[in-house]
Amino acid sequence: MKLEQLTETLIDIESVTGNEQEILTFIEDYLIKNKFTGEIIKNDGGLIAYHSKSNSKVALVGHVDTVPIVDDQERLSDSQKISGRGAVDMKSGIAVMINTLLDEKSNEVGIFYTAEEGPIKENGLEILMPTLLSEFNIEFAIIMEPTNLECQLGCLGTLNAELTINGKSSHSARPWIGDNPILKMNELLVFLKENEVKDHKIEGLDFKEVISATKIKGGIANNVLPSDIKLNINYRFLPTLSNTEAKNYIMESLGKFGAVEIGDIANGAMPNLESKHVQAFIDTTKVTTQSKQAWTDIARFSKENISAVNFGPGDPLLAHTSNEFVNKNQILESYKLLLSYLKSYR
Repeated sequence: MKLEQLTETLIDIESVTGNEQEILTFIEDYLIKNKFTGEIIKNDGGLIAYHSKSNSKVALVGHVDTVPIVDDQERLSDSQKISGRGAVDMKSGIAVMINTLLDEKSNEVGIFYTAEEGPIKENGLEILMPTLLSEFNIEFAIIMEPTNLECQLGCLGTLNAELTINGKSSHSARPWIGDNPILKMNELLVFLKENEVKDHKIEGLDFKEVISATKIKGGIANNVLPSDIKLNINYRFLPTLSNTEAKNYIMESLGKFGAVEIGDIANGAMPNLESKHVQAFIDTTKVTTQSKQAWTDIARFSKENISAVNFGPGDPLLAHTSNEFVNKNQILESYKLLLSYLKSYR
C-alpha cells in the first residue's frame, strides 16, 4: 500500500482519544501481513514494534489518537492533498513510521501510543516508558508530530490552573444586596493582556511564554448574580523553568485575584542543540531548525536524558481544524528524509 493510501486508510479508522483499539489492531495486522520480521509488544499504552532490542537505538514515536471529529470536518477532492481528522495530527506521521519499520530493520523501534490528546496523566507513553527504559537501549527519539518538515527542538511546559473569584449571590433586580464577582475581573484582564505573550531566546531559538484564559463558568440563572466565577488559566512555560517554579509563578501572580488550584502540569524540554544525535539529524536531513511552540512528548524523553527532535509531515497550524489536510508530497519527503537519517546512523 502506498504511503498516501495508508494515510487515507488510517484516517478512515476513527480513533478519538479513548477509542484507539481498532487502529492499534490495524497497525499490528498491517505489519504482520506485510512481512514485518520483528516483534510486537502490545499493552494498554499502545504497541512497540522492533527488530532487535539491543540494536533499537532510535525510537520513532507517534500517537494514534485524535481530537473529536466535528460535524463540519472537510474531506477535500484535491489530488495533491489528503484531508480529514488526523491527516496532520498525526496519521500521516503514523503511516511514515509503519513504512519505515518495513523498510529499515537495524536500529529503530516504533512506538505507537494512545491518549496523547487527553489528560497528561492518561498518556499511553507513560505506560510504555518503563518497558522502553528497561528493555531497550534508546539513544535518540524522533517524535513524529507535524512540523512542516522542520526539525523543531524542545518544547514548552504546560500547566492548567483553576482561578475562583468569589462574590455573593443575590437577585439581579437587587444587586446591592449581593457582590457580583464578574465586576472584579478588571485587574485580572489587565494582567492577562500584559502577560499574554513574552518572547525569549533559548540556545539561539525563539520561544514564546504564553498565559491564557481558556474557559470561564459561573452563574445558575439569568436573574441571579453568581456566587463565584471560575476560569481555567493555561500557562505555557519556558523549558528553563521547573514544574515547581511554574506553579509558584502562577500561584503568586493569580493569588491576588482569587483562589488558585493547580491542575495538570508537564515539564518542557530544552532544545538540546549540543547533542551529537540532534546535530547528526540536522546535518543529515539539512532541514530548517526551529523551536517547538507547544508541548509534545519530547519532554518525556528529555526527562530520561534521551535526546529527541520533533519532525513530521503536515502544517501544525492545521492540526485540530475542520479543514485539516496534509500535502502528499510532504508525506513522501518526510519518509525519504527519515530513511536517509536512519541509514546514516552510527
